[in-house]
Parts: sequence; C-alpha cells; structure tokens
Amino acid sequence: MASNSASQTPSLEFSAYYENWLIQLQNFLEKLNAISASPDVDYTEEQIRSSSELVTQVLGHYQDYYREKFNSTNRDVFLLLSPTWYTSLENTFLWMAGFKPSTLFPTINYSIGSELTTEQRQHLERLKAETKRQEKVIEKGMAKVQESVAEPPIFELMKRGGSVIDGEASDLETVIDELKQSMMSAIELAEHLRGSTVTKILDILRQKQAVKLLAAVAQFHLQARKLGLRMDIQSAKRISEDFID
Repeated sequence: MASNSASQTPSLEFSAYYENWLIQLQNFLEKLNAISASPDVDYTEEQIRSSSELVTQVLGHYQDYYREKFNSTNRDVFLLLSPTWYTSLENTFLWMAGFKPSTLFPTINYSIGSELTTEQRQHLERLKAETKRQEKVIEKGMAKVQESVAEPPIFELMKRGGSVIDGEASDLETVIDELKQSMMSAIELAEHLRGSTVTKILDILRQKQAVKLLAAVAQFHLQARKLGLRMDIQSAKRISEDFID
C-alpha cells in the first residue's frame, strides 16, 4: 500500500499544478484575443512590441508545463504516456506524451488561413511535409520498442502471470529499465520535434498571425478540458446508475 500511495503522489501533485496552469492559460487567452480583435490599421509599434512579449510569455507558459511535467513525474515514462491528470478526451489527443506537431497545420488553416500569403503557404507546406516525415520516424522507433515487449524475457514472464523465478529478478529489472529508457528516448525526440515545429511556424508567420494562432491553440486546449470534464462526469454517472440498477 505504501508503494502504491507513493507512486500516486507525483500524479496528484501535478494535477493541482495543471489546474492552476489552465487558469493562467485562460488569462493569456483573454490577452491574445484582445490583441487579435484590434484592427490591423491600428496596430502600432507599441502594440507590435507588446504582442511580441505576449507571444514569448505564452510560449514560456507551455515550456513551463512540459518542464514541470517531466520533473514532477520523475520522468516516469508510463505516467507520461498515460497521464492521470488528463480527462479521457484529452488523452485521445495525446501523441508521445504531448501534442502531435502536424496538428498545428489544420489549426493554422482555420485560424489564419485567409491571411496567409502565397509565399507563407509554400513555406508551411514544406514544413508540414517534413514534420510528418519526422513523426513517422519517431512512430516507427516507438513501434520497435513496443514490439520488444513480445520478446524474452518479458514475454516469458507474462506467460507465467508475472511470477519471477529465483535469479531472474535482476535480469528482468534490467530489461524493464532498458525498455523505459528506449521509450523515453522516443518521447524526447517528439519533444524536440514539437519545439522546433512551433519555432519554425512562428518564424514564417507575421506577429499578429502568431497571436491569432496561439489564441486558437489555447482555445482548443481549454475547450477540450471543459468538454472532457463534462464527458467524464456523465460517464461516471452512468456507471454509478448501472451499478445501482
């Protein structure tokens, strides 16, 4: 029981952090929307400077989330891949412990698609193709790691229902550690791709376009959380009613 409780502590602590992080994200969204609503003709040098600072702050806010997530979970790869602080809906959008970089491109289309120049579209299309190519490389790497679970000695242990014969414990622990390290390597590659894709996209966009994109991303994030909570409550209610019946 003590071990189980200890393993749940990082998740519980991070859940509180995540709720507070979402509140701050809502505050940032309101500021992003305020800038987005201002007419382009009124977009002064001061507004450009303040919007640039806001973009930097929002990106820092997301970076803080990922940094805190890794630190609070003690880099527990299984918890990172299946976070308990997410709703069921939020988990459906999860890719390698975070968002899938290529999902940013549809968001660009519906948020600022009409504002893009031909040159911007061309740059984004090339970046999209390269991003998807790198995603496939990472996915293939993770697939190989997952396939290794069906190999000895893990598979033999599964066949025996998890019971360990004398002398096998240390070997199995070594294999599990190697499995976790390989999975973490794939996640770290995904983290790098997420960061580099965002940076390259923002380099292509104009300042106000970047503000509108970040507003759309934050809006989606917050709405997914809100809807996910509602769905989970409804699901728990149905299960409770079925149990009573």
